[in-house]
Amino acid sequence: MVEPKDVVIAILGASAALGGFVLVFLGIVITSKESYGGATGDEVIRPYRLSGTALLGAFALCLITVALSLLWLINGGTLGLYDASIALFAIELVAVFGAALWSTRMVLWR
Repeated sequence: MVEPKDVVIAILGASAALGGFVLVFLGIVITSKESYGGATGDEVIRPYRLSGTALLGAFALCLITVALSLLWLINGGTLGLYDASIALFAIELVAVFGAALWSTRMVLWR
């Protein structure tokens, strides 16, 4: 049987790593957006802003998950924080995959 502490420590580490991964994609999107000149129309820039916003949201999920996991470790393991950490990590995985997929599609196939 896997101990809850081991699960939370794994979630904490994985969330921190995914946060770094998201920042790499955010850097790529920002660099791509900045490659356009100042006179570029909003219809060209808008997808980059949307992608950047989605990536920032995914990064926020990563940080919130890390914070919840750390709070669980500090508070001695309350059940509510444990469940919240697992649920938020599952949402985070979907959000990070979606943001990475969208950003890759935008940068490579536009």
